[in-house]
Amino acid sequence: MDAINKFYTSVSQTVSTLSSVFLGNPLTKEYDIAEHIGSAGTEFIWKIYTGCKRSTKEPAAIFVFDKKQLELFTKDEREEICENVRRGVVQLTKIRHPQVLTVQHAMEESRDTIAFATEPVVASLANLLGNTTNVANTGLLAEYKLSEFETRFGVFELLKGVRFLHDEAQLIHRNICTENIIVNRQGVWKLFGFGYCWSKRPPAVPVTNHHFKQRLLGNPASRWTAPELVLENSCNEATDIYSLGILIYTIHSRENIPTQDASSDLYGYKQSVTKLSNQGPARITAVPETLRGEVKKMLNVNPQTRPTIQSLLQISYFCDTYVQCLDSLETLFPKDNLEKSEFYKRLAQIIGDFPHRVRLYRILPSLVKEFVNCSMIPFVLTNILTITGSCTRAEYMQNISTHLRPVMLLDEPVQIMLIFFQNLDVLLKVCPPEEIRVSILPLVYKALESKAQQIQELCLSIIPSIIVHLDKTTIKGGLVPRIKTLCSSTNLVSVRVKCLLCLGQLAPKIEKWVMIDDIVSYLPSVNCREPAVIMAIVGVYKVAFTTEGIGIPKDVLACKVLPHLFPMTIVNGLTVQQFQAIISLIKEFTRKIEDEQGEKLGGKLPTSASGSSLGEKQNNGSDLQHSFGRLDLSTTASDPYGDFMQSSSTSKPPILSPTQQRPINSALQPTMQSSGTLNWNVPSVTTTAKENSNRYNNMLTQQQSALSMPSSGKMDRPTAFSAQANTATFPMAGTGMGSAMVPHNWMAGNGPTLMSSGVTSPVLKAPDASSQYGQLQPLIPLPTKTNQNSGKSSVTSPMLSKEDIMEFLQK
Repeated sequence: MDAINKFYTSVSQTVSTLSSVFLGNPLTKEYDIAEHIGSAGTEFIWKIYTGCKRSTKEPAAIFVFDKKQLELFTKDEREEICENVRRGVVQLTKIRHPQVLTVQHAMEESRDTIAFATEPVVASLANLLGNTTNVANTGLLAEYKLSEFETRFGVFELLKGVRFLHDEAQLIHRNICTENIIVNRQGVWKLFGFGYCWSKRPPAVPVTNHHFKQRLLGNPASRWTAPELVLENSCNEATDIYSLGILIYTIHSRENIPTQDASSDLYGYKQSVTKLSNQGPARITAVPETLRGEVKKMLNVNPQTRPTIQSLLQISYFCDTYVQCLDSLETLFPKDNLEKSEFYKRLAQIIGDFPHRVRLYRILPSLVKEFVNCSMIPFVLTNILTITGSCTRAEYMQNISTHLRPVMLLDEPVQIMLIFFQNLDVLLKVCPPEEIRVSILPLVYKALESKAQQIQELCLSIIPSIIVHLDKTTIKGGLVPRIKTLCSSTNLVSVRVKCLLCLGQLAPKIEKWVMIDDIVSYLPSVNCREPAVIMAIVGVYKVAFTTEGIGIPKDVLACKVLPHLFPMTIVNGLTVQQFQAIISLIKEFTRKIEDEQGEKLGGKLPTSASGSSLGEKQNNGSDLQHSFGRLDLSTTASDPYGDFMQSSSTSKPPILSPTQQRPINSALQPTMQSSGTLNWNVPSVTTTAKENSNRYNNMLTQQQSALSMPSSGKMDRPTAFSAQANTATFPMAGTGMGSAMVPHNWMAGNGPTLMSSGVTSPVLKAPDASSQYGQLQPLIPLPTKTNQNSGKSSVTSPMLSKEDIMEFLQK
């Protein structure tokens, strides 16, 4: 509350003061007057206020002469002083030159004040050098420090202004001093105080010197005036040269030359100026060495020995590269484009060496004039962005932003957009968030829609630094859709990769479901034939998966991500490291699904070893059969030939005694492998199936004859038939072992058994003609031989050729 009261009191006092100062002056109808910032004129008779024109809002400076200062003078003296003040303002209004203060509104007079409006200014040179007489607010003046270059170029500009007065305006100023030098907002030094100027044009008017002999308010001081004007009533161009010499010395030494006042001690004045002419000022060493000799000549009592304005402008002190460059910039605008382009290229190399205030207030206004010429914009834009890099946010918004906004909307020439993106980091430092959305974001959108590859890549590389200044709605609705559109439409691998990387870098700034629905779900639609694009997609998946607060749900991983990643592993061109990166990510995603789904089902599932042996898998067969057994899917019931087709690992033949076993042809016996599988590499058979059948019939006939012979009841070799087991042992194709036992019923079909328990010597009996092969007839047709002459049934041959086996397997 106290702060509000203080502010209210301060504003009230300011309004009250301004009302009392400008009471009745017509200028207040046109301008709003604000703060008192400085003072100017001999003896600081003018107060300077900041102002603004009401109709156009154009800033201005208001100079006010308060007649209350004349209370100690007589009526005639007051009138003479006011007449000198009026004459100075009228003369100032007539002169138009860059080194002369520009008047915006002519003089207005009331009973108490004389006022006029000019271009915006900072203060007088005397105020900036430390003399703050008649100044209420000295805060800004204390912060304004003149640099060496500003001083050099300021003196150079004054010399050009005085040359204009002498050669073009035909005027002798006769009152050049620090109080009559005004520094405007751009830092330009301008001439002021023309109340005592003398015209060189005929008819010649006699020169009067009484202004220097009597001390009235605002009269020129004798210490700034040439001796010939004070002592001899003569005046020429050299008169102003003397005053400029005093001015240069005062600026560098920050002290006044000690001379007597001619109005009170004319003899003492003559002695001091003669001594000054012979010995020079006491602190002449403060003046730069290249200018020191010229200053001594300028302070000479004899006007003929003083240098001319033209010779001063050509000394080495003013022939500096930076002075000449800045001077050329002032007159460059009317020249042709080729000359201007060469100049701006050279300027870009040295612009960083200028003081910041000179770049911002002197160089920048000249550069922005070129924005009306589109072909020159790329040349000046680089220099403007260099200036922007040293600005504060307030300086950028006040002096640069309004000029750059229209340029950002231009499509041609294409170099404009390229330069902006090369220096976009500079703009992001000085632009507030609102300015980024208003000016820079439309530039980014335009670049994403551009046809130039270099601009697209530059824009994509700079977007991650922009998103920190944008809100989530802008990113989701404006930025992400445009990046996806560019990624889908471009045919350039580098642009597509940068689009994907840019989408991945948006993860920390956007919401979880925006990342999943708008980016992760979009990735499967990206054309990913190149390894670079594949690895960019993998990177986006990785970022989305690992970023805190985002992650990818297991249903998205299972239904969208993993079906997208698996085909990538077999793409040609991947390196080993890239392949391993994809596989590693797939395993990570799979592990997440396993963990979360296992917990959902009631417990974590065990992880099966990838290197388990075949034997271990076979040992788990019983668990699998047990699981399928619950579904009542019996393999025996569904396969009538299950016993026949079973492998040796599951079919166990009955154990026979050595006397019951007979040797099996090794050529037909399959070999057992160490892994439990069978080797069915059957040796080639040189005889046909018919020949094997005949040979086997002969063997059976011989065996039958031998059995019919009388014996001692003891067999010499093991028989293939067993009465006790009532079974016959035959090698069978398709079984796991050569000694697989087959019941005797399959040989006889529905006929009688092959052996009787009461017969000691078994006799083979031919099978029934209706079913020669019993139950095996649908599976393996065995070769037969029919004896037409004897009328007897053929005997079945257990011998199979390779061709028969292959024919069976093909069926």
